Amino acid sequence: MGFMFGVFGGVGVSNYQLSVGTFNKLARQYQDKYMQMPLYEPTYARLSELLGERDRVLELACGPGNIARYLLTRHPKLKYLGTDLAPQMVSLARENNPTAQFEVMDSLAVDSLSEMFDAIVCGFCLPYLNREEAKALIQAMATRVNSGGLLYLSTMEGDYEASKLQTSSSGDQAFIYYHCGEWLSAQLSTAGFELLSCHRLDYPERGDVDLFIIARRR
Repeated sequence: MGFMFGVFGGVGVSNYQLSVGTFNKLARQYQDKYMQMPLYEPTYARLSELLGERDRVLELACGPGNIARYLLTRHPKLKYLGTDLAPQMVSLARENNPTAQFEVMDSLAVDSLSEMFDAIVCGFCLPYLNREEAKALIQAMATRVNSGGLLYLSTMEGDYEASKLQTSSSGDQAFIYYHCGEWLSAQLSTAGFELLSCHRLDYPERGDVDLFIIARRR
């Protein structure tokens, strides 16, 4: 997840920054739960089928490198750069994927990169971004992906007005934003992407619906 910990605190902490700290603190627990996620693997497989063997791939909010490991196992010659704003997540991703490159970077700073990529992977970063941030991220990703390149995007789908602060039994907090597929499809189209697939999965443990989108840059 694309967040950073250790520089935030006190008055004025944003929802985004609050989630940053939580994901950095719980990085290893997140790894233990999501490193193997059979429920999501069909969506990874669809992306894998579309990738070229030596494609240059950028992953935003890479977490512990779970998606990276799936893709690199099938395409070991990918030129893979994973980024996350939580240093602990980046450390785990490096351990789990020693052949790839991982760096601490804010997902919202993607347009500061100079490289162009054949595919961008952005798994479950949007649930921690408000609507304006999500729109800006989609537009920024469009500037970094080659014509004909791919975008993999996943989020929790729901009514944006239902977005709220959530607190775990241990007291850890994150602000969850819901985004609907129709709104995301419109933002992607405006940014120059065409939709290739849109898949929904129920997540019974949370009682949410997860949305997975694969799009191509026109």
